[in-house]
Amino acid sequence: MTHLGKADWTDPERVRRMADSYKLRYDTAFWQAFEELVGTDPREVVADFGCGPGLLLADLVKRLASTVARGVDESPEMLGYAETALTDVDGIESHSLQQANFDEDGIPLDSESVDLGFCGFMLHEVSSPSAFLAEAFRVVRREGVYVVYDYVSGNRDAFIRIMSSGGMDPSRAAKRYPHMCKHSVDDIEGLLRSSGFQDVQSIVLDGIRVVAAGLKY
Repeated sequence: MTHLGKADWTDPERVRRMADSYKLRYDTAFWQAFEELVGTDPREVVADFGCGPGLLLADLVKRLASTVARGVDESPEMLGYAETALTDVDGIESHSLQQANFDEDGIPLDSESVDLGFCGFMLHEVSSPSAFLAEAFRVVRREGVYVVYDYVSGNRDAFIRIMSSGGMDPSRAAKRYPHMCKHSVDDIEGLLRSSGFQDVQSIVLDGIRVVAAGLKY
């Protein structure tokens, strides 16, 4: 069966639409939850696994006074957009963007090389969330933090209503719900803990999104 939660990002127009909708997905509510869970202390090296057009990475650099940004994505088209987004960001000293299929390649970064790792709307896409988060744990440094941002199960009607308000046909939203909302909040927190992260906490937004964070000691 087709995985309706995993999009094909080879279409440049679709990549542009994804970039254009960035502020809708990473809205004020997201950043308030992020700062409540993570704080605003500087994080030298930040990384986004499934970085898409790179706009989140650019914002992390600005908000956390980071000097190094690492992005990994399966789509060359997304990485091309991200290269532009990260060029000349104030404060950034270096950035690297790598292509990888997380189901086959893992996360192609050195162990304990990242102060803050992030994945946005990725956990429902990977075939093995536990393997993906185990890789994230390997890459994050001691005293570092990992953040998961994703859709969650439990409120199908809210998902359809919110997606429809953004322009998605309601019948399409209903079909996508089980693919995009594969995990409950408890599932995501449990996956983070079983991967080794501690002090896991989460904040649910509008009934269909969660920001969850865990520390590596």
